[in-house]
Amino acid sequence: MIPAIVAGVAALGTAAGTYYGNKYAADKAADSRAAAAKEIKKMKTDAGSYYDQMDRDIANYYANRGGLGTATDARNYRDAINGYNASDYVYDIDSNSFNYNKTADDFVNPYMDKIIGDTAATVQHTAAGAGLGRGSGAATAIADAVAKKNEELYNDAYQRFTDDRQFAYNKYADYIANKQNQLNQLRAATDTKLSLQGNLAQDYYNVMDAAQADKIRAMQDRQGTMSTYAQAMMGVA
Repeated sequence: MIPAIVAGVAALGTAAGTYYGNKYAADKAADSRAAAAKEIKKMKTDAGSYYDQMDRDIANYYANRGGLGTATDARNYRDAINGYNASDYVYDIDSNSFNYNKTADDFVNPYMDKIIGDTAATVQHTAAGAGLGRGSGAATAIADAVAKKNEELYNDAYQRFTDDRQFAYNKYADYIANKQNQLNQLRAATDTKLSLQGNLAQDYYNVMDAAQADKIRAMQDRQGTMSTYAQAMMGVA
């Protein structure tokens, strides 16, 4: 009887030992999981703070780029381009803007009548000396001489008229060329200004693109890290 009792007590002791041993192991594992979960949560919190600081650093970096393109530069460039008209830099010439009101008559020798009279008188005197008197021969000689002198004086007047008109036109053409040259210089200065504004505007757009790309990369990295921590938490749950 006694041996049976002793065996029963021994069996009971063994069962109790097994139970408490298993419980200790389970408690130990639970404690380990709790400690791991606590550490993971701390790492997750620290990572969140790190990414928050990264976001601030990115924002500060792109907000403090003195001397480079800004949104104002981009707007100014857009407005300048919208207001740019190439025809504004071409001097507008009216086809009738060259006014020259003189004629060849304005250049006739003011002593023309006297010259003609003197010519006739000279021929008359010559004819008289030749014994022609006032006959038809003298009249013909006088008419021919007067006609030639008339033609000579008119040709001279016409040449003066032509030279004067060409001189006036050259002055007009020089004026037009100078005006166009002024516009060419103004256009060159405007083109240079637009080019510089365009560089600033392009820099602004490039920076905006780079800033957005950096933000997206930081966000994706944050999401990936947080996903890793979430999976780790599931592993110790």
